[in-house]
Amino acid sequence: MKSFLLLFFKKEVLALSFNEGFYLRLLPEIKAQLTFQRNLARWLGWRDALRFRSTMFASRRTGGKTIQLHPPHLLHPVTLRLSSTDAEVYGQVITAREYEAVVHDDAKVIVDAGANVGLTSAYFLSRLPLARVIAIEPFPENAEMCRRNLAPYGDRATVIEAALWSSCTRLVLDYGKGNDWGVRVRPVLPGEAGEIEAIDMPALGLGRIDILKIDIEGSEADLFAQNTQAWLPGVGNIAIELHGAACEKIFFEAMAEFTYVQSQSGELTICRNMSRK
Repeated sequence: MKSFLLLFFKKEVLALSFNEGFYLRLLPEIKAQLTFQRNLARWLGWRDALRFRSTMFASRRTGGKTIQLHPPHLLHPVTLRLSSTDAEVYGQVITAREYEAVVHDDAKVIVDAGANVGLTSAYFLSRLPLARVIAIEPFPENAEMCRRNLAPYGDRATVIEAALWSSCTRLVLDYGKGNDWGVRVRPVLPGEAGEIEAIDMPALGLGRIDILKIDIEGSEADLFAQNTQAWLPGVGNIAIELHGAACEKIFFEAMAEFTYVQSQSGELTICRNMSRK
């Protein structure tokens, strides 16, 4: 009897050890999934977060890659990619409304540089029914989604598949961050043909820009380092994400010739009511 109990006890201990080891290995994945779901709820709201997650699970069976959401303050639905950073961008632009700080009723011409999949452009077009937007996006997959999301706005939206630079040239895409949000561009090296077109601000042919939104992953350093006198005086308001101290220094040196009201909205630096000193 004693031998039987001892054998039973050993088996139970081994089973418990196996289960503990299994759950210990599983615990990081559980934590990661819970964190992702909390983030989804923060970005999309609980209802759409659950829709997003259920669509992700269903996509394993259906092969679907996107989900369509229609927040009440947008005129038209927008499509997000399931395996991307689109949900996080949605959280900043649509849920947190970080660009509301630069919206004003008189805005007619808006440039969205680094348009990604067009969420900021859709937000501006919905908030400002008389405005038109020029959306500039160099990454081909993003530009395709941008065209898709802005198509319902008709000729109020123009999508340009290019990078914004200080001159018209060709650049190389740099996938350093490995995702669709953080793709950067760089000048061509000797012997390189370049992958994408780059345009400068004067090439847009705009005499006046009421709102200039810039989120171009560090390329603002080049944009504001030279030739700003040709276009910056025609800008009324700027919402820009500055990527690091070097970009901040170059940007504020270019802005030294202007008076403006500065504020912060999430990761954005807002400069309103710009005028020359």
